[in-house]
Amino acid sequence: MNIGDDFLIVCKQNYFDKVTPGNKDSKLKPGYKKLVGIAEEYFKHGSYEKFAGFFQEGQYFIELWAAHLMLEYGTPSRALMNAAMDIVRKYSDNPLAPEVAHEERHWLDAYSGKYM
Repeated sequence: MNIGDDFLIVCKQNYFDKVTPGNKDSKLKPGYKKLVGIAEEYFKHGSYEKFAGFFQEGQYFIELWAAHLMLEYGTPSRALMNAAMDIVRKYSDNPLAPEVAHEERHWLDAYSGKYM
């Protein structure tokens, strides 16, 4: 199995375990830490564009995880930073996942100044 597959599998497991990227309590969970480790592996090798490929994955909050991890643990280009922020904003107004939308609005209130 490769690192990209691991990322997808852990995102899916986090989805079922109700571990979400905008919830500050999630940072203590093993699934969160595992995704941080995977993201940092991409970033260490400068593979930001490759990691941004996860922005195309709509299931299991994969694109949202990728956006959060890039913003919080990486140093993306301005274009990738903007794309990641757009994903977070999209989820902050998601009627299908109101709890996640609430978490994302709270995250935006706390962090958006850092990424503008």
